Amino acid sequence: MRLALILAGALGCTGSAKDGVIDGRDTGEHVDPMSWAVDERGPFGVGYQSIMKTYAPGAGVDARTIRLDVWYPTEDESGITATYAVGTDTEVMENATVAEPVHNAGFPVHVHSHGYRGFGATSAFLSRYLASHGWVTVAPSHTQNTIIDHVDPLPFAHFFHRPMDVTTALDALPDILPEVDTSAVVLSGHSFGSYTTWASGGATYDLDSVAQMCATGDGIEGDGCTAEEEAMFSGDLSDPRVVATIPMAGTMRRSWFGSDGELSVGGPVLFFSGTEDSVGQDNQFDQMGAIDFTWVELEGGCHQTFALGACDTLDTELGFQVVQSLALAFARITVLGDTSPRSAELLSGEETISEIASTRRRLGR
Repeated sequence: MRLALILAGALGCTGSAKDGVIDGRDTGEHVDPMSWAVDERGPFGVGYQSIMKTYAPGAGVDARTIRLDVWYPTEDESGITATYAVGTDTEVMENATVAEPVHNAGFPVHVHSHGYRGFGATSAFLSRYLASHGWVTVAPSHTQNTIIDHVDPLPFAHFFHRPMDVTTALDALPDILPEVDTSAVVLSGHSFGSYTTWASGGATYDLDSVAQMCATGDGIEGDGCTAEEEAMFSGDLSDPRVVATIPMAGTMRRSWFGSDGELSVGGPVLFFSGTEDSVGQDNQFDQMGAIDFTWVELEGGCHQTFALGACDTLDTELGFQVVQSLALAFARITVLGDTSPRSAELLSGEETISEIASTRRRLGR
């Protein structure tokens, strides 16, 4: 059942968080979701649905089909355990009733791009947490680079497929869940997904470097590309609806974006890394241009601290708690205009959410 159809079931609910009913308690007044602590789980349960979507990237390029995973708030107290492309999630209910939005503009939206050979639900911890606070997450599984369909060598086209998958997901989301607000969204990405955040967030491609890789195959997995594939990078692969980005455990690829491609990114960037995962984070921070860039590093964090967890050097739940709390604060500030002092202080490092998190900032324009 599509989420749009499930909305009919929501009409029978006798109360909602928006009306002041939280966990069965009637507070008698409208609830301000900005008052909910960013470091505590929100009042909603989490529903889930997935669909397949086909789109045409452009002339001379084959049509593409991707899976879209969607998490959303629900007031259902029990339901069918969610089944992902790989595995199940006992904290999420498949095809649950959609809760009423607590924001006047509709559900705020978070998009997520998975890492190399991952899948849409690899960072489900973050999607669940945001849904509990009234957000909707859509995560495309990047066909040809997932755990179940990876192509080796990875096609050159995948580098324009990823940002186009994000745009396709945002275009499709209102048809799946009509009450979403996709006018301004936050995009996160894990590992290879960090590339997606820069591409969709507005970083300018170095077309000379792209042409060189296309001609020689240097710096990519395949042997090169077609003229039609190279031409895709001459267009605008960014999405203006992406107003803030959260790259995690992956740095900017200068071979694609050149020495100053980040300067065309209009929105703030919140970058996460772990001390046990060397991805070039120090060099990235030192070389970052004059943009609003916040770097949070987790002591003991490994590559999977920001995805599936199971890190030997950092407790999984502690790592998840730091990431999801700061990501929510960042999303509320950049998408919803949250002006609460605590959200700003947590992101600046003035208030410490955990002793494992250290914060550095480069405040540009």
